[in-house]
Amino acid sequence: MKLLVGTLYCGENEYEECVNAIRAQTFQNFDHITFENLPELEAHYSLYGHFLEHADQYDLLIKIDADVVLNSEDLFEGIFKKFTDNPWLEVMNIGVDDFFTGEMIAAGIQVYRNTVRWDFSKDTVFPDVPIMDPERYMYDKTDLAPAAVHCKNPSPYQAFHYGVHRGLKSIQRKHSTSHWSLLNKVWQNFLKVGDRRIGLAVLGAELVYAGEFGREDQNYTQSKMKEVLSQYEGMDAQALEREIRRLRALHWGFLPDDWRRRTIRLIRGRLEGRWDEA
Repeated sequence: MKLLVGTLYCGENEYEECVNAIRAQTFQNFDHITFENLPELEAHYSLYGHFLEHADQYDLLIKIDADVVLNSEDLFEGIFKKFTDNPWLEVMNIGVDDFFTGEMIAAGIQVYRNTVRWDFSKDTVFPDVPIMDPERYMYDKTDLAPAAVHCKNPSPYQAFHYGVHRGLKSIQRKHSTSHWSLLNKVWQNFLKVGDRRIGLAVLGAELVYAGEFGREDQNYTQSKMKEVLSQYEGMDAQALEREIRRLRALHWGFLPDDWRRRTIRLIRGRLEGRWDEA
């Protein structure tokens, strides 16, 4: 069994450590390819397209983003065994420890068999989601997990981008509830640990809810996020908390949590055209 390891990189702080952990794997029958500084949708579709074009050469694709640092040198061995022992398995997510929530999250490492397909015609904020039978999917949160650390040492801009990206996901027609819940965990973790970068992630999401960012602004290749972030450079964690609370109060924060989600999803998502095609 040969593996293709794919990494998407846009300046993440963890990239060097990410690559070193991949190279240190005991299972060495793999090729590693990196796509650099592409808009998110183009980057994902370039990776998946490359995998499908070379499906006769690779049995599995392991997607390890540049902000993910593997915990074990034996991870690829474990993945190999999972897919060998379970021939029905086509897609597997492996949980990772997440800096922003302080918990293990499912959106960690994705593994795809070469029989998987994607709809490349979709303009979506969920490009990782393939065309798949749910019965052929596995979320591993015990055996191989936590397989890595997500955003071990993010830059302020990286953290802000994370919040904008997740904020946009949380107002979509589908999958909004899980991403809204995740961002609530980020908010609670910020209140607990007071790390300014976690606060910037929450701020990014709240600015989506305030109507500041649309889907066209989420890519690292766009300049708007940097321009907006520059307005908050002088704020420490306490000042960021005050600003976040102000934004929440102005944008339906007086509503019960799920009512607020539904209201923002309707207004910022559906009515203002930030929804996916499907």
